[in-house]
Amino acid sequence: MTKKVASIGSEQFATIAVNLLHRGLIEAGRTTAKRVFRELDEGRTVTLTKLKMEDGGVVRMDLTLDATAFDGDLNFSMFRDGVLSLISQLSEPLRAGKPVAVLHPIDEAGNPENDTNRVFAAGGITVSEGKANVLMLGVRPDAQQPIVTLQLLYVDAAQFQSDSAASTS
Repeated sequence: MTKKVASIGSEQFATIAVNLLHRGLIEAGRTTAKRVFRELDEGRTVTLTKLKMEDGGVVRMDLTLDATAFDGDLNFSMFRDGVLSLISQLSEPLRAGKPVAVLHPIDEAGNPENDTNRVFAAGGITVSEGKANVLMLGVRPDAQQPIVTLQLLYVDAAQFQSDSAASTS
């Protein structure tokens, strides 16, 4: 059996991802969004939808959360604020017709982790109790099945310099 591989451009995929995040975590209503957050926070994978492709194939779109770099106690309100900020940061270049930068994760030796894994170079920044947190969106297609996992990733905010720190250097 021949495996079909569909290719979607970064901007088109970013648009799909933003729409799925908005629909699944913002428009879904507080009760549904809180349930999804609890599942993600417990380390479970949540299925957002199944997309029908132009060639007739179906791709399942899943969502995960990696909050290991979150500074503080993550709750639903902070998570939702981070998602809103991330959606806003990803939407700006898309609305302006500009490309969305894509990063390719590397391992500790500086080698690409996987040719298909991607992280969009936009971060949803939130500050709570004086602590900054940065939420980014990664994409991990499954090599064996028609599944694409959107990964919400909190990254260490200490690797970024604030405007006040930059002006004093």
